[in-house]
Amino acid sequence: MEQIVNKPIAGTFRWLHMGGTKIELPEKTETVQYTVPAGESRIVTLEDGDVSYRVEAELEENSQLELILLRKAGQPELTYNDIQVRCGDHATFHWYRIVTDGKKTYDNCSVLLEGEGSRFESDIAYRLKGSEKYDLNCEGIHTGKKTETAINASGVLSDQASKLMRGTIDFRQGCAGAVGNESEDVLLIDETVQNQSVPVILCAEEDVEGNHGASIGRPDENLIYYMASRGIETERILEMLAQAKLDTVIQKLPDEEVRARFQKDGEEA
Repeated sequence: MEQIVNKPIAGTFRWLHMGGTKIELPEKTETVQYTVPAGESRIVTLEDGDVSYRVEAELEENSQLELILLRKAGQPELTYNDIQVRCGDHATFHWYRIVTDGKKTYDNCSVLLEGEGSRFESDIAYRLKGSEKYDLNCEGIHTGKKTETAINASGVLSDQASKLMRGTIDFRQGCAGAVGNESEDVLLIDETVQNQSVPVILCAEEDVEGNHGASIGRPDENLIYYMASRGIETERILEMLAQAKLDTVIQKLPDEEVRARFQKDGEEA
């Protein structure tokens, strides 16, 4: 069944042709639900590929959920994950996403910061090559006072890979004192890649602070020349630069076993 996914809150994407993507939904989709009781913390690791996920999470007062979502290698071409989270007072949701395999990957992450002082942070890393595609919609919706969103992404594109990232911070009426930040760092290895970064800040409240920034560019030629002059092959240099982008997220992972696995993979590459 075909469906439009990753449709952003703002309707201003129509002229950019980024108002969602029509895909054939995966056959295997698993719904997982989490309720984190007041004052408790939980770390969850999921690996998509053979199955896509719909995640529904409710975070009670002063609770914390850290969700690690990994893209499994050698599995069906397309995955679509839909994450819906509601945060109570002073609750924290942290989403870690690493995409290093898979022909087509679609992610939607929507977090409602309903409770006062609640917080949403995402750390997203991707390494795309060949004709791989990553389509992402990530949004922090602020309705509670003194809430905070931090959307961070770091990635590398090579060959004919493509990436579309829609990041939205939505300050709704009543969220006085809220803060939102979006940041993306993209390394473009080849001129044949396609990168689209669309940060949006919506504001219906006066006493808020919103910021967004992006660093997008080719590898530093002076750095490549310097490393090559010391006997390192160009291909190896580019892989080292790519791994450095992934490491900005990998080193933050709260699951030591997963962190060690990705660090080992980087050393072997």
